[in-house]
Amino acid sequence: MKLMANQHPLISVICCAHNEEGYVGKSIPSILRALQGFSAEVLFVADRCTDSTVDIARRYDVTIIKKRWKKWENSYAESLQTGYLEAKGTYVSIIDADIAVPINFFRDLLPMIGREVASVAADVVTYPDTFWNLVFYAWEKSYNIAPLGREPHGAARIILKSALDDIDGFRDVPAPDTSLDIRLVKEGYKSVSISVLKTYHLRHLSLRKMISGQITSGRARYALGVGFKRTMGHGILRFRPLILQGWMLEWMNRKATKRRLQK
Repeated sequence: MKLMANQHPLISVICCAHNEEGYVGKSIPSILRALQGFSAEVLFVADRCTDSTVDIARRYDVTIIKKRWKKWENSYAESLQTGYLEAKGTYVSIIDADIAVPINFFRDLLPMIGREVASVAADVVTYPDTFWNLVFYAWEKSYNIAPLGREPHGAARIILKSALDDIDGFRDVPAPDTSLDIRLVKEGYKSVSISVLKTYHLRHLSLRKMISGQITSGRARYALGVGFKRTMGHGILRFRPLILQGWMLEWMNRKATKRRLQK
């Protein structure tokens, strides 16, 4: 399938991948199907891949950017920025290489972006095809009762590029999508999440990955300025106790770094 691409496409899709050979053969086709009828480009940023991810991506009508370097501390954020600097579209879409989107993804989300709303994120749910994925899929329903509110996912969204230009793209932080939301709001824009449009996270989970994910999320929350009390409430109410451990680890790491710099 060939995209209706030109020098100034309507949509630039940034798809970041690091050794995603098990998922790109499902993710990219879903993106291309959803882009039918749109003037678009798909920028596939392959971050130091050592498996067959790039070979699989070459089967499709995408622009492959081989990222062989790591200059930022957070490589995913660096990959997003790499794609952003190459994007020519009026809109920039982030769709991770392990995400499958429905055919109406762009058709339904694009009209929601206006003068105030600069970013619209779809709901991302775990595809329940294995035991641990089914467990996580069931846990994700706790979002519906989160009293402190639901934070937008970043793995499947559309952003007005001019708004992204206003904040100079992405930052070198553990959660660049959440950072993006915070910075857009500071510039007077709105960033919203739409729960009725579902996308699927294809990655196969394990207990080890789920534990690591909680700790990483806790570190990210500290880096983004989320306070201890809010993090503790999130951990208790959402049954994520290790998120507090991640927050504490990042707090101690920052304090140790500060002491070293002061010597």
